[in-house]
Amino acid sequence: MANTYPAATLADIIMSSEMLALQNKHLPFDKFCTDFSNEAVAVSPNGTGARSTIQVDLVGSGSTVQTNPTNYESGDATVTAVSVGMNEYSSAFHITAAERNNGRKLEKLLGANMHGLLDKLDSVASTLFTVANFGAVVLDKDPTTVTAADIKTLIAASGKYNQRNLITDAVFWAQFAATSDKNSLGVMDGAYGLDSMSYATDWSNAGTNVNGIIADTTALACATRLPLNDDAVREVIDIALIELPNGMTAQIAQWVSTASRATWNSIDIVAGFQVGDATAGGIIEDGTA
Repeated sequence: MANTYPAATLADIIMSSEMLALQNKHLPFDKFCTDFSNEAVAVSPNGTGARSTIQVDLVGSGSTVQTNPTNYESGDATVTAVSVGMNEYSSAFHITAAERNNGRKLEKLLGANMHGLLDKLDSVASTLFTVANFGAVVLDKDPTTVTAADIKTLIAASGKYNQRNLITDAVFWAQFAATSDKNSLGVMDGAYGLDSMSYATDWSNAGTNVNGIIADTTALACATRLPLNDDAVREVIDIALIELPNGMTAQIAQWVSTASRATWNSIDIVAGFQVGDATAGGIIEDGTA
């Protein structure tokens, strides 16, 4: 499918300052347990299906502490594996020879498709933000009415967390970003006893009425890899790495169609998400009955 451009602009030289429509604010994956790597994993022969499964160790309790021990080799820590299923995600786009000759720039196409890829990763990860996965709701309130008192509720519910990372929708977050209290701590890291306070704008794939989560880093296991390209592919396609927000690395591939002379690009990543320690996350809902 061709890109849709206003016909009147195609005869003009397009400046690099062409506009990019507003995009979603994405989940801050770097606030969770991350295994982001530039290592390549093999794709399946038919180009479909899961690429790989990565096992992430989750260390539970230590051994039983002995009093006046007689045997120093008794007991051991409890370690379980969190299985993170990996899938390849790709956002492809192209620019025709005519568009390129008329000055059409790739920068904004690249930006829009990068956001599209991140939208997809958000949609996959946010499906895990459910009461079924993380237990009882720790706060259920209209986000336009939340106050510092509600942050106290969240802190009390997260007493064992090593880190308290609060991620909500923009309405909840805005109650602390904009305040008439000149002594307000705002939303800076460390405010209100939280390690971080951030927001994402798309919660449509989370559980019913879910608009936030307070989480330790171990609540979610996030892993990324790159697609494996053999030598034959690398001979005909230019491949480079591109840094995505929140620590992820994707590959950007570029090639020219011999039939149309259109320049094709794709942004590709292999990624997976899974609940880690289900006791290390607390679900927030928006007060909807």
